[in-house]
Amino acid sequence: MNLLLIPRLRIKRVAMNKKIELVKQLYDAFSKKDIHTILGLLSEDIEWGEPENPFNPAGGTRKGHSGFMEWINIGKDAEDILVLEPKHFLTSKDSVAVAGYMKCLAKPTGKVYESDFVHLVKIKDNKIQKFQEFFDTYIAGEAFH
Repeated sequence: MNLLLIPRLRIKRVAMNKKIELVKQLYDAFSKKDIHTILGLLSEDIEWGEPENPFNPAGGTRKGHSGFMEWINIGKDAEDILVLEPKHFLTSKDSVAVAGYMKCLAKPTGKVYESDFVHLVKIKDNKIQKFQEFFDTYIAGEAFH
């Protein structure tokens, strides 16, 4: 083993752990409904998206802090997140993928849906630049319909 590589590997691991900690801060702020902290973690030009769905009003991609706030306000009226459990955090050079489980209540119908999810979070300059959500849109659409 080349001992010169060990410090380099350690630096990469520390940088990757910082990305995971940043994403965990986001989930913690969501659990506390702390919008001020969430906005502080997001870049000014954040791209926030979840799959398009004709029945889910929060579907689609929004940009910037104002777009994120639009998504929050639509979501408050559309659904309650009953359970949001991030389970696995995988990291790469500029991203963190989070796999987990969610359970939500569609307010217009009173129906509950459950799905595994993957959140892909792109990070630049220690800010969240892009958040893309993937989940079972069929089952979510059925709950809203």
